Amino acid sequence: MKSPKTMDDVNKKYRSPQLVSNISSEINALKAEIANRLMLALVILCCIGLPISLARWPNLGFQLVFAVHILLTASTIIMYFRPTKENYKVDYLYISAFLTLLAAMGLYSFGLQSGGFIHFIFAAFIIAGIFSLKASIIYLIFSSSGTAILGLLFSQGTITHVIEPNIYASSMGAWSIAIFSGVITSTLFLTAGYAYYRKLKSSLELLETQNEKVEYLANHDHLTGLTSPRLAQEQLDLTLNLAKRHSFKAAILYIDVDDFKLINDALGHDAGDFALKEIANRLKDLIRDTDIACRQGGDEFLVILHYPVTKEACEEICRRLISAFDSRLPYKEHEIKINLSIGVAIYPDDGERQDELRIKADKAMYTTKHQQKNNYLFADEL
Repeated sequence: MKSPKTMDDVNKKYRSPQLVSNISSEINALKAEIANRLMLALVILCCIGLPISLARWPNLGFQLVFAVHILLTASTIIMYFRPTKENYKVDYLYISAFLTLLAAMGLYSFGLQSGGFIHFIFAAFIIAGIFSLKASIIYLIFSSSGTAILGLLFSQGTITHVIEPNIYASSMGAWSIAIFSGVITSTLFLTAGYAYYRKLKSSLELLETQNEKVEYLANHDHLTGLTSPRLAQEQLDLTLNLAKRHSFKAAILYIDVDDFKLINDALGHDAGDFALKEIANRLKDLIRDTDIACRQGGDEFLVILHYPVTKEACEEICRRLISAFDSRLPYKEHEIKINLSIGVAIYPDDGERQDELRIKADKAMYTTKHQQKNNYLFADEL
């Protein structure tokens, strides 16, 4: 089992058609949830607002806008309680049409006193969010043009207010309906905004968790949890640069499991994975916190030893690593014997560049593997 080599490898794993499909499904689910919330808010507001609107009937007489309010309330209730709601876009289209008709009739009946233009703005907001910005701009152009035409007709006296503005402004019912118009739009805005905020917060938390997972997989071996080869290469470069700057020694250990194939062949790959995990755990226990253990791939490991490093210290670590597996590992009804061959290269004695040290440590490891398994050898002893 191979570890991811680069961040791109990990990203490719997660950039799958299934992931894209899941994201698209979540977005559609969010839009459907918001549509349902908006329709419910609209039903409640209609049930409250209709009596307020009709309360002006005795003072103003019957107006066409009252019939529109009755029709909108009835149609909103029917739309919300309809048996099938498979297409959420129908709800958004209805809400946009509702707001447009409400605004248009208010402006036609009472002019700017109705405060209806704010409904156009929210309808444009819905159209932009569900359909497209282009559609929203076109809608605003038409609604603004319609408002301008009404304004021109009012200003030229072609049409007149059903009640004088000063008298209308002194009516408590007029103030109530103006306030309620603001409440309608504000409630719809807050309903949609809060739903988006909750989903955005949830998505950001999920994205952060996903990024942490991707970052971990890119920097760690997925089987053993040890540092990945990519990160180990970066850390070794950093170690060598520090060693050069401060004139101290560093070392790398190349470790290979002797006859690892026999474990896989005799007991299966699960046994091999078990052995690799045990080796990784003991490596982490035996090295210092400042040192780095890496699984190179397969049954090969790399250990980077930071300052202070001496040949004697390297020998001690090698002996401890080998002796850590003097006893066989119990595995189910079997026992596994682990032998390690280790090659050691020291900076700057065996080389100053990473590739030089790696080549020499690898050569020392294979030399001791062929000459005397379960042993260690320094590069300068070749």
